[in-house]
Amino acid sequence: MKIGARIATSPCGLCGGTERQVLALRGRGGGALTTMVCRGCGLVSHHPVPDPAEVAAFYATRYRVAYKGGGGPKRKHALRALRGAIARAGRLAPLLPAGARVLDVGASSGEFTYVMARAGFAARGIEPNQGYGAFARRTYGVAVETGGFEDEAIVPGSLDLVTLNHVLEHLADPWRALRLAEGWLAPEGLLFVEVPNLAGVRKQVANTFHTAHIWNFTPETLLLLAWQCGFVPVSSAEARGTSVVLRKRRAEDVAPSGAGPALAERLARQVATEGRALAYLLSGSPITRRVARLGRNIDEWRVCLRHATVRDMADAVLDQAARTQPVFAPRSEGRA
Repeated sequence: MKIGARIATSPCGLCGGTERQVLALRGRGGGALTTMVCRGCGLVSHHPVPDPAEVAAFYATRYRVAYKGGGGPKRKHALRALRGAIARAGRLAPLLPAGARVLDVGASSGEFTYVMARAGFAARGIEPNQGYGAFARRTYGVAVETGGFEDEAIVPGSLDLVTLNHVLEHLADPWRALRLAEGWLAPEGLLFVEVPNLAGVRKQVANTFHTAHIWNFTPETLLLLAWQCGFVPVSSAEARGTSVVLRKRRAEDVAPSGAGPALAERLARQVATEGRALAYLLSGSPITRRVARLGRNIDEWRVCLRHATVRDMADAVLDQAARTQPVFAPRSEGRA
């Protein structure tokens, strides 16, 4: 098998097509990893897709150690997650009723659950990694259960918001995850999904694909997946990227367009041209990425040094956010 080769495989979950094209044979770190694009719709995935039980075992004990270097987050990673959680909560909170029931699937170290609880919502989380789930409970006092989303006995129609922040790309079966979420949500409930966007990514091929990301989405393929599982974006503005707020589909809704052979061709061309080492160097991305990372690291170092514990740091950052966004002001029901 070689890059560019086309082979016949099992039907694609999005379009039913059986022709795939090889995009890469190596993943991040140089290990063997075959990545293919469906020529019928542009969905990109590992080949073959790993067994669900194997994936579940990996995330329960080994993933965080392999990718973060330990069984719990470093302080800078907790700060980074907290800032992302504040931004996400600021986007979602205005869309929810008071006291909304929120479930964060793939809750990591618990920052989003804590932020939403402090904002007065009935927030809880599910986290497959044992160490990170324990950290969330110990540090923030939040209701983060350890396990997979399929392990949860959730009453149908009992939730107002389900969030999957950088989760779908890791799952062996993202269709099942979204269909479960659709059943958990109340009729007017919302689903938040964010995944990396493969379209237009500026990375070398050697750093574009890696073992943890089984699926590589674009806005077109993500919205088609959501449609198949009963969801559409809440507005046209939410249909432009791979960070989307979705609602349940209605009879009058129109299926999304854009996933198809033209998208597959565009992605294959992108990987073959912009993914080359020289093209990546000439794009200027190596310099801009390193400068941005340096600035972020210096800022995180300064903030982390000011506080005795991660919880103290989180509360200080949230108190600062509350000055401009009152939703983050402390509430007794959000405290441990």
